[in-house]
Amino acid sequence: MKPKIWLVTIGSAILSLSSVNAAEPMSLKELSLKELPQKEQPLQEQPKSVQVVKQFIQGFNNHSVEQLLQQTTENVHWFNLSGAKMEIETASQNELAAAMTDYFASLNDAKATLRQIIVSANYVSTVEEVTWSHDGDQSSQCSLGVYQLNGDKISAVWYYPSHACDEAPWIEVAAPEIVQPEIGLLKETRQ
Repeated sequence: MKPKIWLVTIGSAILSLSSVNAAEPMSLKELSLKELPQKEQPLQEQPKSVQVVKQFIQGFNNHSVEQLLQQTTENVHWFNLSGAKMEIETASQNELAAAMTDYFASLNDAKATLRQIIVSANYVSTVEEVTWSHDGDQSSQCSLGVYQLNGDKISAVWYYPSHACDEAPWIEVAAPEIVQPEIGLLKETRQ
């Protein structure tokens, strides 16, 4: 299997959408300066799904296939998406181990950073940046990743095509709509 630049990073920006009350779209830079806490939550206070993804990324940064596998199910699937095409890169821990061993052998200084994280049920969506050097030149690229968790293990990962990282990604943040209960408004109907 030919190694690809897989983006496996997340570590710097957690969006607490519940604490944001924004009527207008704003850039991540504006958002981080105005609304988000300056200090990242300790790992143990973050949702378990985020902890698992961050531990997976830490395994990537340590180039430890064993650490990566500790965060996955036995039948973990890795998908690469490109336009209307989806490729299955791996369908088991053994295949993931072989692919990552090849990857780390070809890019022995690759490191990942999580630029954004969004959690929805058992899915963790990320913007990940991977950096590496080749012939003395430093390179980087970003990708969107979606991790599906089964309990506290990653069961599937979808990666979208890599691209140049945005300097300050734009995010539209809207306050969640809260619907008030209609207590006392129900009427009895008889036929």
